[in-house]
Amino acid sequence: MTRLFIAAGRKAGIRPGDLVGAITNESGITSKQLGAIEIADAFSLVDVDESVADAVIQSMSGATLRGQKVRVRRDRAT
Repeated sequence: MTRLFIAAGRKAGIRPGDLVGAITNESGITSKQLGAIEIADAFSLVDVDESVADAVIQSMSGATLRGQKVRVRRDRAT
């Protein structure tokens, strides 16, 4: 699994279902390819299969969550 950083969190009204829905709809992967989801005040962390990480990042660039465009990248801590 690879951890992805998403620049939207609790303050933006993000919930786990929002992240699962956006990622699966935008990138065409299944929810089984997602792992742990952690939502902080200003950002979220989502684990995805290593094999689909780049596709998720590419498909989510320019996507909106709760009406906001979000940045998605690999988490620097991993």
